[in-house]
Amino acid sequence: MPSEYDYVREPSGSTPGTWLGLSIASTVCCCTPFGIVGIVFSGLAMGARDRNEMAEMERHLSRARGWTIAAIVCGIIGGIIVLALRGTSDFN
Repeated sequence: MPSEYDYVREPSGSTPGTWLGLSIASTVCCCTPFGIVGIVFSGLAMGARDRNEMAEMERHLSRARGWTIAAIVCGIIGGIIVLALRGTSDFN
C-alpha cells in the first residue's frame, strides 16, 4: 500500500535542455522570425521527449539550437549596423 511519502523517482539519466527559454529571449530581443522557428523546434523536441523518441528529440534540438543561435547572431549584427548608422547620421 503506497504511503503519502512515496514518490516517483525520475530516471537517473539526464535529459538535455530544450532551448525554449533562450529561443523566447532571442525572439523578444534579437531576431523575431528566427527566434519563432527556434521556439517551434523546441516545442517539437519537448513533444518527442514526452513520447520517448530520443533520436527525433535530438534532431529537433539541433535545429532549435541552430535557429536560436542564428537569431542571436542576427540580432548582434543588426545592433552593430544600427549603431554604425546612428554614428554616421547628422542629427542637427
